[in-house]
Amino acid sequence: MFSRIIPKQRKMSTRVGGFLILISETMFLFSILNFLMISRLQYYSSGDSYIRAVFPHYLFFLGAMGFVGLTAMFFIYTYILPSKQRFSQEQAVKDSRSPTYNKLLEVQEELSEMRMMMADLSEKVEKLSKEK
Repeated sequence: MFSRIIPKQRKMSTRVGGFLILISETMFLFSILNFLMISRLQYYSSGDSYIRAVFPHYLFFLGAMGFVGLTAMFFIYTYILPSKQRFSQEQAVKDSRSPTYNKLLEVQEELSEMRMMMADLSEKVEKLSKEK
């Protein structure tokens, strides 16, 4: 049902994906700096003194925000990341997109052929040993 709605994905080079990964890794660092600057503005905002009443010092506020961040990291590591990895792996093997997976299938076929050959050879060796 969903296969009619979801568009077919295209095969592309790795440059686009690599560029996006590089940008996202870099933006993470800028995001930390942005968070620190915005949290400082929020804490010292004259229109909202509630935060200063709850957290008497900026470092307490920053620690509480860090605790929220660590809790979110735990949740993501425990629940979201395994699901994301599984989805990513399923997408990689879909439509023969993964050269590693394709090679693994080839090796698996060769291994089963070798096992059959070994079984045949062991039977022949047994027959020869019985004849002598």
